Amino acid sequence: MKKTLCMITIFALAAGFTTDALAKQERKNQPKSREAKEAIEAIGDEHFPEKIKIKRVSSIEVGDTYYHIYEGKLDKLNFHIIVFDNYKNYLGYYKSNYPPSNNEIEGSIALDSGDVDENGDQKYYAIPINPKKGPPGKVSIGGIPSEFMKAPLPEGAKTGTPSADNADDKATMEDEGPVPEYREWTIMHNGKKIPARAIFVRFSAGKVYLKLEAGGSEKGFSLHKLSREAQAYAKQFM
Repeated sequence: MKKTLCMITIFALAAGFTTDALAKQERKNQPKSREAKEAIEAIGDEHFPEKIKIKRVSSIEVGDTYYHIYEGKLDKLNFHIIVFDNYKNYLGYYKSNYPPSNNEIEGSIALDSGDVDENGDQKYYAIPINPKKGPPGKVSIGGIPSEFMKAPLPEGAKTGTPSADNADDKATMEDEGPVPEYREWTIMHNGKKIPARAIFVRFSAGKVYLKLEAGGSEKGFSLHKLSREAQAYAKQFM
């Protein structure tokens, strides 16, 4: 009898997990690669340059909706990071020297840096998507500024990024705030103030990563090792 009850409990739990997974899967409305290519090709111009190769990469859950990411490969060093919403609308793309990855970074588009961090782990760049506003208008990818090239939506297209406040909120591509740029940083080392001209790259594992203008090397610094002014500046991007 105990064995039977145990088996019933296991099957019930398994059924519950399966139902949740299917419900979550049904919420995704990702275009097939062919559909994505046709939507982008219909717009043409800079959105569909000659010889671009488009492939599906990942779906990102952001708030109560999904965004769908595709790679538009131009050559080994140039890519379009292509974004669709959950209504199968093509929203636009970012130019990037790094391809999109299916690595999971919560609420963000992950990009493969092609490098490893100081611990030997694969390093990724991230483009956070705002739950209400959608993809940011301007970002820094590996220290290189990139603008979201918005696509014109078809007339009457259904749009929106559902939220707890209003399920009909329209997705807008407004700027998220300041864009990283090269500036003077002051780094504290052994009680000395060391100046360095660099650009903010990312904040990860409690460290601020900067890319030096001279030489282009990248290094992480604990927040407390930066001057107060530098700390305040870096916190804008956290």
